Amino acid sequence: MGEDQAKGIRHLIHTRVADADTKLSGLLVQVTYFNTTQTVRNNSITLFALDALAGTIREIFVSFYLALDVAATFTPGWYVTRAGDLITFTAQAVPALAAIATPAANAYYSYSLGDLAWGLQGEFRLAQDNAGAANVLVDAYMTVLMEL
Repeated sequence: MGEDQAKGIRHLIHTRVADADTKLSGLLVQVTYFNTTQTVRNNSITLFALDALAGTIREIFVSFYLALDVAATFTPGWYVTRAGDLITFTAQAVPALAAIATPAANAYYSYSLGDLAWGLQGEFRLAQDNAGAANVLVDAYMTVLMEL
């Protein structure tokens, strides 16, 4: 193969790669995260932490499993940084996440958290109190849409 032909092939490959990058840009992909078997007792744990420093994260959905616990109260929370402040997290009023008082049966709890705007960070936390002597296991997963 001659040098000119090799240059032509390299140019063709680079052009095709650039074309594929252009076509994929803006494509949304679903990403799933798992957090298995964390324990919580009279404390707050962060189940998931996200940063949208590279672009908006869309359609955040969190689900977790709680076993029967007739003495505990659980409070889910979605916390987001203020614009320009990546350290101080503030609780979000929307969506409203009601406390789970004394789960009477094993159950999944699911929440749609909306979008996390570009440049912000967010944390999904679960607080628990009134537990007595029990450590409660929490299995959780989260799905999000991210732009390539």
